[in-house]
Amino acid sequence: MDDEYLAVRVLKEYALKTEALTVVETFTDSQKALQFLQTNNIDLLLLDIQMPYLNGFELLKQLEQPPLVIFTTARHDFAVKAYELDVLDYLVKPMSFDRFQKAINKATEYLQLREMKSQQKPEEKKHLIIKADYRILKLQIEDILYIEGLNEYVKIHTTEKAHITLAALKELEKNLPHDQFIRIHKSYIIAFSTISEFTSNSVKLKNGKEFSIGRSYKNNFISRMKK
Repeated sequence: MDDEYLAVRVLKEYALKTEALTVVETFTDSQKALQFLQTNNIDLLLLDIQMPYLNGFELLKQLEQPPLVIFTTARHDFAVKAYELDVLDYLVKPMSFDRFQKAINKATEYLQLREMKSQQKPEEKKHLIIKADYRILKLQIEDILYIEGLNEYVKIHTTEKAHITLAALKELEKNLPHDQFIRIHKSYIIAFSTISEFTSNSVKLKNGKEFSIGRSYKNNFISRMKK
């Protein structure tokens, strides 16, 4: 989606040269593009930012379940705002075919990993796929110490470092192995393997970090720890 016909033509030519891509539709009108996206499922959207009627940011915010997005723009200064919307990549026009391919390869890898993730049951999962630091990361489940909720973001603390990604703690909890993790507070999920000691009100991890147990999570925590 781009309001410039020439830019659309270049992107379409690049896409047709790329085996992993199938061009479903192209638009130069953002309102028509929005109508199409609201009634059709696609995997990847190449989206300009500066457009009449609806800019790229406004269009994306109107989609309840947006596809994977790569922004294409002539402006460098929108990059930070773009990544706040959890887009996969940010291409600055005019872009080379090699740079385009790099972004598409990243999208292909992410979609493949997401498909694998959807087919796995939580208890069978060995890793967690997230988008963080402008990259796709594959975190080993066994390396996760605890997860901290930060409004619409979560901070995943591992044995090596912490990663911040756009996600809801409640949804992330559903995708973690139930026998390895437990929610102890509205803002915290911890790994059983990291617990060194606990009371009915608090939990202490092996690294010395200590958490209070939320009132509504207390009974479940005690019950599961007894098992």
